[in-house]
Amino acid sequence: MRALIEAIRLADAPIDVLTRARVAVESATRELAPHRHLGQVAQAALDGAAFTERGELHGPPSEFFPYSPIVGPRNPIAPPVLMWPDEARHLHGLVTLGAAYNGPPGLVHGGVIALIFDELLGACAVINDCAGFTGTLTVKYLRGTPIRTPITMEAWIDRVEGRKTFVSGELRYGGSATVSATGVFISAPAPLP
Repeated sequence: MRALIEAIRLADAPIDVLTRARVAVESATRELAPHRHLGQVAQAALDGAAFTERGELHGPPSEFFPYSPIVGPRNPIAPPVLMWPDEARHLHGLVTLGAAYNGPPGLVHGGVIALIFDELLGACAVINDCAGFTGTLTVKYLRGTPIRTPITMEAWIDRVEGRKTFVSGELRYGGSATVSATGVFISAPAPLP
């Protein structure tokens, strides 16, 4: 699906090719429609299983968020972001974003970057046993982040104050930061219904 999204984004095909592609997509959609899950959905499980039932949350975020719109291998709109923790429980990542994520010419859209940071900083809180909802997310764009180029990322916990976890991170290209961000993640006082 990611390859199809990229192909559609870059398509400059004649109308007959576009028509055949549309028919193929409509056919695939009809084929899958009877198997649609209509209940509550979540990042952790298709059926909305409780987050706390997932067990240890110290590995790669793609393992505990398989349907995430950022790292979810089972979510076709998720860019190919790979994230992994180190021994100090910093969270690292790598991504090469294609044309589907383009903003200004040749650069990643700033909103996509903010979305990636929300996941990066939030997942860093999770692997440090400080899971919570995003309270604030402050993104500072230092220079353009290029598409079609490997981008590295890192996030770390600055401090914890009660239910608030303060997290920072950076996206890097060519050895220096293109974007930095800070976030405050607030743990829920009790499990949600």
